[in-house]
This record gives sequence, structure tokens and C-alpha cells, in this order.
Amino acid sequence: MVELIIQDFEKNKEIYNQISKSLKDILGTSAHIDHVGSTAIPNMVGKNIIDILVGFKDKCEYEKFAEILSKNGYFGSTNSKTEFYQFFASSQNETKDGDVHIHLAMLRSERYNEFIILKNYLLSNENEALAYSNYKNEILSSGITDRKEYRKIKSEYVTKLIKRAKKIIKMEKISYD
Repeated sequence: MVELIIQDFEKNKEIYNQISKSLKDILGTSAHIDHVGSTAIPNMVGKNIIDILVGFKDKCEYEKFAEILSKNGYFGSTNSKTEFYQFFASSQNETKDGDVHIHLAMLRSERYNEFIILKNYLLSNENEALAYSNYKNEILSSGITDRKEYRKIKSEYVTKLIKRAKKIIKMEKISYD
């Protein structure tokens, strides 16, 4: 069952900052950590799950980060695992309000860049953020409550959003310090 709420941006930013510090402590300073997803956007509706993007530089760092995350209570999805990406959740069960999702992605990979581009686009374009928020509510209003179906429909919309964003957000604005 999918339930959306208007998320508390300031509270979620504080939670992200705490989790980010904790991740830096366990992963080290080479990890690139960024708040992404709907909780990173003011006035956005969502499931109130904190999405965090963790960037890695190479295969060795990827394996190291994945092992550390697993040892620290995050559950990796084998369904999502590729050589450039893996999804981790703070709960093995159906994720809910207050959970954490970690997207472990290779720096400069298309997947990593798309997370950053979408976030920057929504932060700089209030109308697109509002339209996206409204669209998520429309999905539920149409009677869809199954998470898989909701994700599939939302994903199609996000793909279109990213295409629009790529036309505007330039890659040189993404920092990989």
C-alpha cells in the first residue's frame, strides 16, 4: 500500500545530515554522499523515505562500501545490483515512513548523474517540482495503491523529467571532489 504525505523538508534535512555523518564515519571521506529523492525537495509529497546517493570511484571501493553498508544494517538488493549500482534499504520489509534508501552508484555513471540532475532540476524549478508532486497524488487518486505498479507509473514520469532536466542542467555543474 502506498501512502503519500507532505514531507517536512527541514526535519528530513536534519535526519539526512545525521545519516550522512554516520555514513562518512563508516565509509570514510572518499565516499561522495548526497541527499536525493523527494525528501531533498521542499514541499514535495512522498513516502517520507530518506534517499541517499553514495558515489564510489572504482570496483574496489564499490565492493568495500557494499560490504560496510551490509555490516551496518543496510540490506542490499540483488535485483538491482549491476557493476555500477546497487540499492540498499534500512529495512528488509516493505519500506515505510522514516526508512532510509541508499543508492550506491559509480561516480560519473549515467545513473549517478541522473540522481543529481533530477534533484538540481527540481530544486531550481518549483513548477516542475509541484507538477511532479501533483502527479504522484494523481496516481493514487486513480486507485493505484500497489507499490510495484505505483513505482512503474512514477518511473515513466521520472524518465521524462530527467530528459527535460538534461536539456537544462549542464554536467559541469556536478562536482566530484
